[in-house]
Amino acid sequence: MLAKAGIEQRLMEVRQRINQAVERSNRDPSTIRLLAVSKTQPVSGLEEAYQAGQRAFAENRVQEWLEKAPSLPSDCDWHLVGRLQTNKVKYLDQNVAMIHSLDRFPLLETLNNQGERRGIIWTALVQVNVARDPAKAGLMPEEVPDFLNSVGECPYVKVQGLMTIGALGASLTETQGYFRQLRELRDTLQSQKWPGVDLQELSMGMSQDFELAIEEGATLVRVGRQIFGERE
Repeated sequence: MLAKAGIEQRLMEVRQRINQAVERSNRDPSTIRLLAVSKTQPVSGLEEAYQAGQRAFAENRVQEWLEKAPSLPSDCDWHLVGRLQTNKVKYLDQNVAMIHSLDRFPLLETLNNQGERRGIIWTALVQVNVARDPAKAGLMPEEVPDFLNSVGECPYVKVQGLMTIGALGASLTETQGYFRQLRELRDTLQSQKWPGVDLQELSMGMSQDFELAIEEGATLVRVGRQIFGERE
């Protein structure tokens, strides 16, 4: 486990790298949010990140979110970035700020049904498999318009953007190309109007490539290892 100074230092370095990427791309720094991906990390590590000023955290698994969220102050934003099983939706509540992995019709329907039953409107991103990687979840780019058209029939789900994960083993140049394709897809889709859809967010980029993602338009970057160190 890293010492407190280690996490503080890593957070500072990541933020500096974000600022440098922002300057290179002539972007407004207020349009980019850093999510500290706390998968498999102990609560003590998250508390240290919180003390260093981090407020937005991301978990891959619902069970880990359930275990960790009560231990941190209520001003934290919690994001779910891993594939969400439909039978886990019932465990979520209004403390989930955003679901990044809306990737199929059954999940859309389940979120809407649970939202209606419990009076919760979920904020979600549609996961797109830009790389067409069979090992990754997500809609194919050409499937996204029909999917967004269905969101209007689900008033308890609001889609605020798109998410992608680069292909396993891809080079940085290839990964940057995937990020660019997601931005171009978003830009194309923004010219159309769907009820319940506002494609303002792009969730892309992780520890190894978040700077490239920012240069290509990311608004949310998901960084774990560069903050917390290697997982044990």
